[in-house]
Amino acid sequence: MNRSGLAFLSFIAISTAAHAGEVTIYEDKFGVPSIVATNLKDACYGQGYAQGKDHAQRMALNYKIARGRSAEANGKSALLQDGFIRGLGLEARAEQIAPNLSGEAKDVVDSFLAGANKAIEEQKSSLPKWIEPFTEIDVLSLAQFVNGAFPLLDMSAKISPGAGSNQFALAPSKSTTRHPILSIDPHLGWDGQDGGIVWHEFAIYMPDLHFRGVAIPGLPTGVLGHNDKVAWSMTNNNPSLYTLYTVKVNPANRNQYSYHGQWKEFKTQSVTMRYLDNGELKSNTVSSKLTEWGPMIPFSNRAARFSIPNPETTIKQGLSMLRSQSVSDIRNSLKMRGLSMWNFVFADIKGNIGYQYNAFVPTRDASFNWNGVLAGDDPKTAWGELWDMDKLPHAENPLSGILVNCNSDPKLTPLGNEINQDWPAYVTSYGPTSRWEVLSALLKSAKKVSPMRAMEIATDCTVPYAAATVDRLAALVTAGNGIDVLKKWDKKATVESVGCVLYTYWLRENKANPGLSSDAFHGVEWTQPQNEVARQSLESAVKKMIAEQGSLSVRWGGVQYMQRGAEKAPVQGFGYVATGTPIAAVSPASAGGATLKDGRSHATFGSSFRMIVSLDPRGIQSWSILPYGNSNVPTSPHFADQMNLYAVGQYKPTNFGLGNAKKFSIKSYTLRR
Repeated sequence: MNRSGLAFLSFIAISTAAHAGEVTIYEDKFGVPSIVATNLKDACYGQGYAQGKDHAQRMALNYKIARGRSAEANGKSALLQDGFIRGLGLEARAEQIAPNLSGEAKDVVDSFLAGANKAIEEQKSSLPKWIEPFTEIDVLSLAQFVNGAFPLLDMSAKISPGAGSNQFALAPSKSTTRHPILSIDPHLGWDGQDGGIVWHEFAIYMPDLHFRGVAIPGLPTGVLGHNDKVAWSMTNNNPSLYTLYTVKVNPANRNQYSYHGQWKEFKTQSVTMRYLDNGELKSNTVSSKLTEWGPMIPFSNRAARFSIPNPETTIKQGLSMLRSQSVSDIRNSLKMRGLSMWNFVFADIKGNIGYQYNAFVPTRDASFNWNGVLAGDDPKTAWGELWDMDKLPHAENPLSGILVNCNSDPKLTPLGNEINQDWPAYVTSYGPTSRWEVLSALLKSAKKVSPMRAMEIATDCTVPYAAATVDRLAALVTAGNGIDVLKKWDKKATVESVGCVLYTYWLRENKANPGLSSDAFHGVEWTQPQNEVARQSLESAVKKMIAEQGSLSVRWGGVQYMQRGAEKAPVQGFGYVATGTPIAAVSPASAGGATLKDGRSHATFGSSFRMIVSLDPRGIQSWSILPYGNSNVPTSPHFADQMNLYAVGQYKPTNFGLGNAKKFSIKSYTLRR
């Protein structure tokens, strides 16, 4: 049957499942909703309802944070953060845009909110009293905040040292299916520690759009995933999206400051801030100074300027990406400039794979260090126009047939010489990462990769630099003293690996050891004093491990675990915090905890959503997994039902397609607007 016939049958199937103003939702055994509707407004209504059902409190908190109102939920201690975010003007900008929101963007936002508010009303008795009905201003504020979340975290030095992401795409020449394969693997805090970003998995089936992926609770468009033609992923690329300026005040007029050589008047903003105190909302009025750049940093002589896209454009671009039919369509969608950052890797059913470095970054004088604090009175520190997307790093169908990015240098992504230009450090400053080193080596060495093998590669637990480091230690230490355990170790961080715990103790024993491990891998000889540090570290690590663990034969899963509610599981993967240092190597399967306390490490971040997509034109297949579950409601059966699969690197089939959504559903219900 030709493609038009298949499209007609798809339309008939959906039409019989729902009428205009009606949404049918099928839930699978993991609580992932497949939303079936005849039009986008109804589909968004269903998506809003599903998000509100699974993530009501997370949505509400995301909105509060984005609007600079988190103290209304978290108490007085959040007022300082709220004051700064309010000064950025995200809420004020949303209030200006909301009355003029029109067309499809307005339909999508309003329908999404109607569905979410219906779910909130149904749960009202079990939700905190500070949760209020959601509005357009909430969505438009959050769309801006998500674009600025990583720069905000970076500026306040709160970003976790282990945060990162992996992604790769394989051309048909590298795939056993003879069709592209895409791996999606963003690394974040599992409970929203990184700017409130957690994921809600869902599918939408309409006559002209089929999508499976994840959204951020509170936003109406999918962020990562695939439709029936193209799939896309993203990793953090760290462009400089903000500048800190030292503010020079006019000595003759304290109400003025120098804005790149021109005297400007400070503006004063008075805002009534509410905060929760013993269950009651109280308020006080605070004043802050604003500049042309943005708000003054509290208790300093500095101001911050951020580069954040228009939130309406963010929504429109999200819709455009959902409808993309090819890698070219994805690139054209990105040219709408609705997102602030991210390395994008994508693939389509025509056999194409592509990469685009996306950054909402202005041109600047490259002679300055834009990671520092700059003089606001200097005309040369002013921002210019946005960088043109075509002048930023990009590649399509590289000769290697492989694209892999792990928060790494754009030039490394095609595994060839397709990208050989240099960019200023404020555009891109990343180099290679240990995750990139492992994944690129695995992908290059494989003649052909199947979807199942792609899952194994994406969740590989090889501890980078460990093999070379153990070889160095073996040359320094005689039998015993733990070296036998390290030599027998498979150099992986699976839950069954014996030796990974001792290696971690060694890494943590001296702050120089992570650097020594990197040197060993890269062929840099250790000096005699370094040899002695490494040897003594192993002796003391053995003593400490025996004291805390009782044995040198403890499995990695006996130390590192993940937990949600009453559910607990040993978890694979090797993260920065497990070693206590931001320069330690991280395995592709990343997991980490805040500390190694009492001989145990509670992992709380790492791969936050994994998906493998096989782009067969006869029908896309995909597999996915979340760390905990698809619901944030503690009483839900889907609060932690994916944890045991995730912990050992497994995926679940998404059963993409309307027929499969019905076949594998264990629950369905219909909503009427």
